[in-house]
Formats: sequence, C-alpha cells, structure tokens
Amino acid sequence: MASIKKGGRRSPSSAEAGRPEIRVNSEKVRELSAESMDHAVPQSKFSQWRAERRQSMEDARRQPERATEEPQVQSSPRRSGVHWKRWLYTLLSLLALAAIFVGVVFFSPLLAVRSISVEGTSLLDKSDVSQKLEPLQGVPLTRVTDDKVHELIGDSAVLRGVTVEARPPHDLLVKVQERVPVAVVKDGDQQMLVDAEGTKLRAVDSAEQAGVPEVTGNGKVLGSPELKTISQVLVAMPADMLSNVQKAKADSPSTISLTMKDGSTVVWGTAEDSELKAKVLAQLRNALGDKGAVSTYDVSSPMVPTTK
Repeated sequence: MASIKKGGRRSPSSAEAGRPEIRVNSEKVRELSAESMDHAVPQSKFSQWRAERRQSMEDARRQPERATEEPQVQSSPRRSGVHWKRWLYTLLSLLALAAIFVGVVFFSPLLAVRSISVEGTSLLDKSDVSQKLEPLQGVPLTRVTDDKVHELIGDSAVLRGVTVEARPPHDLLVKVQERVPVAVVKDGDQQMLVDAEGTKLRAVDSAEQAGVPEVTGNGKVLGSPELKTISQVLVAMPADMLSNVQKAKADSPSTISLTMKDGSTVVWGTAEDSELKAKVLAQLRNALGDKGAVSTYDVSSPMVPTTK
C-alpha cells in the first residue's frame, strides 16, 4: 500500500512505482466526454448493429422532408443569354426559309410560263388572243392574274371576262367568257350582232350568216325598249328552237311576234312566261309542224294555245 509522506502527499507503492505520475489539475489533462468514451471503448457487434440501425431509421425519417423541399434554381445570366440566342437563331432561320419560298414561288424561273392555252373563243380570234398573251411567257405562274390577262387581251365589246388556271410547273390555261349573241339589228348601213343586253358585239353580213334572228320594229330598234323585250323572249328559247327563228318583231312590248324559217308565224304577246310559252310552242310544232298545215301558232295565252 502506498504511504503518505509528510506534507500531505502519498508515497507510491511498489506496484505503482513503475507507472507515470499524472496530476489531475494539469493543463494538459481534460476529462473525456461520453461520446469520446464510446469511441475509445471497443464496441461489441451487437452495439455496432444497433447504432447502424438507429442511424438508418433516422435517415429514412429525414428523407421525405428533404424530398418536399423544392430546390431553388436560379437562372444564371449566362444561361439566359444562351436561351435568347437560341430564339434569335430560330427566328432568323424562319425568315430565311420564308424569303427562299417567296423567291422560288414568285420570282424563280422554276414556275415560269412556257405554254399558254386559250379556250372559249367564238367571236374573238383565238390566234389573235394567243398572240396578245405572249408577254406572259417567262413570268412565274403565281404572278399571272385575271386582271393582267384581261388587260393584255383588251377591252373588246365581245369579252365579258377571263379566268386563268395555273397548271404547274409551266402551263397556263386562259378561259375566255364572251357575250352571247341573240339577234342581229340594223345599225345604219350595217347589220350589228347584239347580246341580250343590247350590247353591240360586231358587224356581220347577215342574220343568216350569224345564225341568230333579225330583230325589226318601228323606227330605230337598237337601244329601244322593244329590243330588250324581244331579247328576253329569245334568251328563254332552247337553242334548237332559236336556230329556227328567222325574224322577231315588236311593235310594242305587248305585241311580240316571231317568223319561223318554215314561213309560219308565232304570236307571242308579252315577254311574261316566256319559258312556258317556249315549251308549249315546241310541243305544238312537234305535233303539228311536220304536217305543214299550221301557219300561225298563238301562245300569248300558254294555257290555252291556238293554231291556224
């Protein structure tokens, strides 16, 4: 056992003589914490398993809390600049494509006119119309309009209108709409071909040559109300019947009469119910006309027609 020396200090025993003497109140010595003691003292396998299990449960509990936290991403100035440049490049690409499209469609020779076809000419000379359309050769199809073609043909009285039909890559079809002649009227020393509106189309040698009836009346017929009235009657007739009419006369709007090529006369009356009158006349001529016994057909009252 250790003995206490004089002065209050204990003298070491023989067993403790070989150990270093440590003073508790030394500045180099401090008391170990519980955590330090856990690391200092070797743990058993069970203690290690229990510590790991406790740690895993703690991590599992904290993980949902981390998942609910939305990360705040701050767009850097550099990323914003890249995004803006991408939109700029896209816009420039679209503008370039649009410019190429316009150039190919409206200015490129890839769709230029190389062949022009004309349809619908009867009173107009087809070769003359084709020659007037020669300036359209080499022009892109998309730049050819109805107004442009009408301007090239000219303001002919015969021409009512035109339509164009593009047939890529190089063909152009021009459809001409002419005024329809219905009669020949004496205009001074000339025989003038007119349409249903009384528009003068062109001079002809005779009504027989034109294939339409001659309209006569008291005084000047061209531009008169009687001509418009007769025109309504002639327009209502089918083509085969109109071709058999030699002359049409109207002393007044209510006294229209027709002279057929076989010499018979048709009392028409007014222009009212002209389509019905034309059907009645056709049936009468089919039933009686071949016998040559009828000189006058009266369809002024189409429901009760008479013959002589």
